[in-house]
Amino acid sequence: MVTDAPAVSYPVGRATALARVLLGLALAGWLLAMLAFIGPPALDWRAPAAILLIVTNLLVTAVLWRFWQGQRPRQLRWDGQHWQLREAAALAEPDGQGARVQVRLDAQRWMLLWFHDPAAARATWLWAQASHDPVRWHLLRCALYSAAPLAAGSPADASRA
Repeated sequence: MVTDAPAVSYPVGRATALARVLLGLALAGWLLAMLAFIGPPALDWRAPAAILLIVTNLLVTAVLWRFWQGQRPRQLRWDGQHWQLREAAALAEPDGQGARVQVRLDAQRWMLLWFHDPAAARATWLWAQASHDPVRWHLLRCALYSAAPLAAGSPADASRA
């Protein structure tokens, strides 16, 4: 797949904004759990609903923590044909054949990306934000949206015929 998107290399990984988002989500869950105990009608701590609420919050907090731990400094690269994800300390360049990147959440100044390399066992969630490299932010956005594969039979397919 060749597109008009410019080649770009962009740093992804941990950021202050990500920490705030994850902490906000965890705190919101715990605030709701606390309100369930003190709000009318107050739940007895032994009630099944209260136990379920606490267990759910523990699981969500653990998932958010694991997501945070997985956000290591990396370089997401688009060479005009292929996506590559390079670890900050990696010496060898991964080949990136067939790797895909999908935008799962776009908040204009930050994005949650899903990187899938067929050679890897699992897909990787990536956090990208404009403040990491403001000069190349627009180039990354162009590459992400220009390189997205179109479904066969889509209206854009028909206009190219």
